[in-house]
This record gives sequence, structure tokens and C-alpha cells, in this order.
Amino acid sequence: MKRLLLILILVACAKSEPVAQKPAPLPTPPTITAAQALIANGPELGDYQFTNAAFTFAQKKSAMSPAMIGGANKLASAKWIRIDGDDFVLTEKAKNDKRFLVRPNGFIDVVPLAKKEMIGVTGVRQQPDGTVLVDFTWKWVPNEIGTALGLPPAGDQKATAKLMWDGTNWMVLSIM
Repeated sequence: MKRLLLILILVACAKSEPVAQKPAPLPTPPTITAAQALIANGPELGDYQFTNAAFTFAQKKSAMSPAMIGGANKLASAKWIRIDGDDFVLTEKAKNDKRFLVRPNGFIDVVPLAKKEMIGVTGVRQQPDGTVLVDFTWKWVPNEIGTALGLPPAGDQKATAKLMWDGTNWMVLSIM
């Protein structure tokens, strides 16, 4: 009986070998159409390169860089601001436009100058870790202020979105 009890204790305390589990299969990457819709309709595309859709200038000409002066002169030509000596002053047109943000430090931010428009997906690549990289092209579509400033740059732009499977759906992690 003691021997049986000792055997039972030894069996119960013995280390069992872990059973090797097969890794879960990688999820199927999204189609080109699904990847394009996901990126075009997600907030990440709106955040990507957002600062390129803004223009900042000083209210005093003496505090401006040459690029600021050039942009301010274009805004003055389009009747968004007027020049009064050393001061750049918002016109009524700009005062009633929420895109002109006057800061207490003497600078004015104009945002947005444009919105992004998806052109198309050029490739979908699954990575060994299961994430998916989606190469795509997009372009800026300037509003009337962006058109007056000649900003942001025209032409097709290229970017890559990193997608992750959350267990149910694909989601955009980042755009680079």
C-alpha cells in the first residue's frame, strides 16, 4: 500500500511535457477593395500629414519669415487679410471663417487648406507576424484658401498603411 501511494505521489508530481500546439493560421488579408475602403474611411488618413494642410503666419510683418511673407501676400491678394503698415489684419471674410485661428502669441493658423482623397491601393502584403502592409496613392484636394496659397503640394502622394487583425476585423494601426 505504501508503495502504491508513493507511486501515485510520484506520478502526480511528475512534470508533464507540454503538448506542442500548432500556431493559429494567419487571417486572410483584406482584398484591395476592402483595404481601400478601410483606409479611405478611417480617421488615420485624416491625421496623416495633417500639418501639411495648415499655414501659420505672424500678425506682424517684422516677425515673419520669407515663406510667411509670401503666403501672407497671397492671402492679401485673395482678400482674406489686409496689410496695415507692419500689421496683417484679418478681413471680415476671414473673421467669419473658422479656419482662421488667431492665437494670443501674435500668430494666425489657417487650417485646413485641403482634404485628402484616396486614389487607389497598389499592393497588399502580409507580414510574417500577421500584420498587413497596404501601399496606396492619394492626393490633396485644396480648398479656396489652399488654392490661394498654392498649398499643399499638388500631385499624387504615396503612403503605406499597417493593418492589424483584431480577431474580428482588420483595423489601421498607422500610416507611414
